[in-house]
Amino acid sequence: MILLNGQPSECIPITDRGLQYGDGCFTSMLVKHGVVSAWMLHDKRLQTSVKYLGIMPIDWNDVCHWVRQAAKSQQYAKKSIVKVIITRGTGGRGYNPIGCHSPNVLVSTHTYPLIYEKWCKEGIQVVLLEQRLGISPLAGFKCLNRLEQVMLKREVQARGADDGVVCDMHDHLVETSNSNLFWRKDNTLFTPNLLLAGVCGTMREQVIAVVGELGFDLQEVSIGSEVLRDADEVFITNAIMGIIPVRCIENIHYSSFDACKRIILRLCA
Repeated sequence: MILLNGQPSECIPITDRGLQYGDGCFTSMLVKHGVVSAWMLHDKRLQTSVKYLGIMPIDWNDVCHWVRQAAKSQQYAKKSIVKVIITRGTGGRGYNPIGCHSPNVLVSTHTYPLIYEKWCKEGIQVVLLEQRLGISPLAGFKCLNRLEQVMLKREVQARGADDGVVCDMHDHLVETSNSNLFWRKDNTLFTPNLLLAGVCGTMREQVIAVVGELGFDLQEVSIGSEVLRDADEVFITNAIMGIIPVRCIENIHYSSFDACKRIILRLCA
């Protein structure tokens, strides 16, 4: 299913600024038997992003209705995906957004990749990527321009790994090609500070909210990848995959998945 402003469609104007400039934002959501997981967090992120980008106001009740409509169409699937894309619409000349008064909202459904369930059970093989993420005033937001992530995925594929850890221009850890990153040393969980680069994922937000209840300390840090050599365990998170243990990074192998398992039981049972 593909809905454009609530109507079935497979077309969008070639003048749409999402196509022309990546001018917009998006979120991808896990759906279980027709029900969206963590909708309130995704809704909040979309509204925050639209406000920050200065896109004209949207009727969020309509967006919620369209999302539920799309999710309900997948009620017979154990797991599926609903994606929401919001663009500034059409108008303006060149980069200037003046005159863009009608945002476009695309809601689409997608098949859940079964490989994610295998990864959750068996863990994944990860590499340290050579590409770096640029410092950006849009750090934290999930905007439409994902060219950096496209290039990261190309490197992951070329190196035969399941995913890759990426640093910023200061060689500080940020995330993986499409997920947030956590690691544990003793009783402390660490995750990269995302003030300069990266995306603040909704599953990351959920993990941060519960680690204290499970007896772990949490630190958001700006630090190089060398710390992963001494970590007791590493895992990655995103809204679709959930929480995925990392089996190895390059030639560094991890055998403990204690925090990962406990958080999964707390959030994803």
